[in-house]
Amino acid sequence: MPNHKSRQIHKQSGFTLIEILIAIAIFATLSIAAYQILQGVLRSGEISRVHEKQLVEIQRGMLLIERDFVQMVARVSRTSGVDDENLQALYVGKNFLESDSEGIEFNRLGWINPLNLLPRSNVLRVGYRVKKNQLQRLYYLYPDIIAGQKPEQQVILNDIESLTFRLWDTDWVKAWSFPKKIPTGIEMTITSKHYGELRRVFILPDSTVQD
Repeated sequence: MPNHKSRQIHKQSGFTLIEILIAIAIFATLSIAAYQILQGVLRSGEISRVHEKQLVEIQRGMLLIERDFVQMVARVSRTSGVDDENLQALYVGKNFLESDSEGIEFNRLGWINPLNLLPRSNVLRVGYRVKKNQLQRLYYLYPDIIAGQKPEQQVILNDIESLTFRLWDTDWVKAWSFPKKIPTGIEMTITSKHYGELRRVFILPDSTVQD
């Protein structure tokens, strides 16, 4: 006949239902906590990737904008098919180029043409506008524009709310009425949904078209 001590050891060799339920509850709690931490890490990683992509987009876009503006030249453009009609060296204003905000158009130098092999000038006529919350760059393959020619279109930045300009002559002005002259400075302000106001000031060569 087993003694009392052996019966007591046999009774304590397993887990009670309450102990199993408590263990399951603890495991579930730890699993939920670990899942939340993992989700937080994944969300942080995704946010970082989005911000990095936006930062690269802005850096690349601002570099292209700078290249266009600092090489602005006081050159008028002709439109073929219209007698004696010249395009001004610079246009700027609200709704120009069908912009949802302000728009600008001008000629720039420095369009690379290696060994002059391509059938075009090194002068490029470019414009900027905001359309459908995109900062768009428009450019014509030739500075003297063929009547009815549509410009090429390039998206520079997304989620843009507005685009404004100020021009420096002897003071800051908003309008420009000199067909054969460009200002000595331009302030460009881009309002981004994510980064607020992005403001750049470009110093331009003080030039006038020579007749």
